[in-house]
Formats: sequence, structure tokens, C-alpha cells
Amino acid sequence: MMRISSTCGSLGLLYLCACGAERAAEAPASQREGPGADAATSVPLTPTEYTTTFHFLPTESATTSAVVLQFANTAGADGLSHRYLGWLLNRSGWRTVLDANFSNGHTRAPWRLFPAESLQLTVSADGEPDAIMLRSGSTSYTLDLGAHLDAWEDRAGTRHDIRSARWMQGGRSIAGLAIQHRFAIPDPERPARFGPYEWALLRSEDNTIIVLFHSRLPDTYGDSFAWMYADGLTRRWTALESRTVEVVNSPQLRRNIPIRTWFHIPEPDIKGELSTTAQQLDELPTQDGPKPYNALYRVRGWIEFAGERRNVEGLLEIGES
Repeated sequence: MMRISSTCGSLGLLYLCACGAERAAEAPASQREGPGADAATSVPLTPTEYTTTFHFLPTESATTSAVVLQFANTAGADGLSHRYLGWLLNRSGWRTVLDANFSNGHTRAPWRLFPAESLQLTVSADGEPDAIMLRSGSTSYTLDLGAHLDAWEDRAGTRHDIRSARWMQGGRSIAGLAIQHRFAIPDPERPARFGPYEWALLRSEDNTIIVLFHSRLPDTYGDSFAWMYADGLTRRWTALESRTVEVVNSPQLRRNIPIRTWFHIPEPDIKGELSTTAQQLDELPTQDGPKPYNALYRVRGWIEFAGERRNVEGLLEIGES
């Protein structure tokens, strides 16, 4: 066994006593009391993008390596516009499983997810999704969300929720973890997925899961954090250091993009390095200058703790303005 797991076992037990699993929470106060909160037909004074994302990573090595779902509802004078996107990472690389662009009238809960032609939902009494069902071509997929392992709201009103989950496709059911991230951006200059932020979901050789989040704009996207799941126990840290150590020039984006990153979780002194492989790029067209982009990568690398180094693999998402 990796020492990081046994150490986190003792720390995780203390953590769970204070913060155990939480039920689904309502939207952050900044979203519940935002435009449209008092009446279903009220018109927002300021256009606001309400974004909810899900990142899924299997708890054991599987054919499906990762899933990323992005749901953006933008409330404006004419109602709600929706941009829903989703990708699946398997052995052959990234493939699109959701691409929906539609609109609705005003609602008192603009942060909630809405069904679409290729998207069905089952939700709890407070509007939180319990299952997300997708259809792409002749293939159906389901992200079935289970027990809550951790949930918190940071100072920016950003909501984080980590749940056990299962990804189902083609008669197969794959166990894993789903990380839900919800936030709102008033009067956005560009879609929220163009950052700046970084997500990493990693699985080590002994199936320890590590989640990393960092943003240069914490008042918009939320505070940086690191989170770990090992031997059925969880642990969360609020300090995370991250930097790019190698880049490559992208003529398509007219800028350098990272291909190797380094991170450090100071409190337990965990550090690691990730190298990118398969990528999915989504650019925001501009006439000149560097293009904002959202990039999804398969990553492989290592983590080091107490003098021991272990291999990791998983996904990295970068939004860069």
C-alpha cells in the first residue's frame, strides 16, 4: 500500500467526524437571491451566466477514463440561453457526447439544469440532479449520482459537491467519483469555460483519488483546493500551489499552451507533476491576439509523499482567457 493512503486514513477519520457526508444543498446564496429569485417572470437587471460542471473519474482503471459535462445558463432580458457540452475520454481519445444550444423563458431558478432533445434529467425535490441521461447518435449514456462524500460553499458563493457516481454505457456500469462545481458570473465578458482556471482529477496506482482546483480569479470561480479520497475516507486542503513547467506554441490559438504542470499541496507536503497527451481544444474566435480557450487533456505523471513516488493518471481541464 502507498503510504499516502494509510496516512490519509488517520487524518480522514478526524476530518469525517467534523464534516461527514452532506446531503444535496441548495444553490449558493449569491445564486438563490440573484435575478429572478422572487418571481418566475422577472427580468434580470444584469445578464448572468450560471454554470454547473461535472467531472467524473472511475475509482479503478477502466475503458472509460473520464467524463466532463459543462452546463451554462445565461439569464438576460430575453430569457435564458443554454449552452450544454460534454465529452467522454476513452482509449481512443476524447469524443463529444453532448452539444446542445437552446433557449427558454425566464425562471426563478436559472441555476438549475434544463432538459434538451439529447438530454434528460432526474432531479431531487430541491432541483439538484440525481441522474443525467445523454443520447449521442445511437448510444445512450447515464451519469448516476450517488451518496454525497463532501460539499462546501466558499467565500465567493461557489458551490462544490463531491459524490459517488456510476457512468453507464452499452450495458456497462463503471463506479467512480463525480465533482460538481457551480458558480455565477454577472455580466460575463466571455463564456465561463474560457477561464482562467485549472481542474485535475487523478487516480494513483493504489486507486487513491486526488482532485485539484486552482484559479487566478477566486472571487469569480472559487477558492483553490485539493481533495483526496483514500480507503473510503476523505480529506480536503485549502492551499494549493500550481505552475506550468513546459509549454508548446499553438499556431491555432496564437499562444503557448502548457504540456507539463507541477503542483504542491503544502500541508501534507504532497507534490506532483503531470504531462499531457490526448487533448480536446475549444477556442473562442478573436480577430487578433491570443485566443481564449478551453482544453481537456488526458494526463499521466507522478505524486510524491513522505519520500515515496507513485504513478498517477487522469484528466486535466484548463480554461484560459
